[in-house]
Amino acid sequence: MKLSFYNLVCGVFLLALLITCASQDTKDVSDPSSQDSKTNSRSANLEDPEKGGKKVGCIEGNCVNGVGKYVYDNGDIYTGSFKNDLREGQGSFLYSDGEKFNGTYIEDKKQGPGEYNFKNGDKYVGEFQNGQINGKGTYSFKDGKSVSGDFTSDGQEGIGVLTDDGKARNCKIAGRKLLCE
Repeated sequence: MKLSFYNLVCGVFLLALLITCASQDTKDVSDPSSQDSKTNSRSANLEDPEKGGKKVGCIEGNCVNGVGKYVYDNGDIYTGSFKNDLREGQGSFLYSDGEKFNGTYIEDKKQGPGEYNFKNGDKYVGEFQNGQINGKGTYSFKDGKSVSGDFTSDGQEGIGVLTDDGKARNCKIAGRKLLCE
């Protein structure tokens, strides 16, 4: 089989283009505004932390436009959908401190329905806006009590009903403190 000079030049050009494209890590972003509020950097390394290694960066799938698994250099792990190099759609974020979020992302921020599990055993299930707890939801305490209502200011303010041993009381949330009648 004989290759023409044109085919040879095109082949070399395509090979060089593939090598150049494959060597770029598109997740190496230093802008903290594109990160989750508890995450402060993105970078790339080599081994899967869930298997005892220390890999950071995109370790599975397509973390640009598709579904993938991304490990941040602080140990946080996001598994879910990406669009234009941002978290977008359904995803799960496991923080290195043990907290976890499952829900929807829009342009890299928690948005819409979701569930946040706190490391102290409490849980919030409800609406998120612009990355924060805002909207209708239920905050359940590890002792069995729960508050259902409208939350604002990332859950620091709001009004709702506290349920404790089957009894309901109207409450206000001010500065993350529960003030009940």
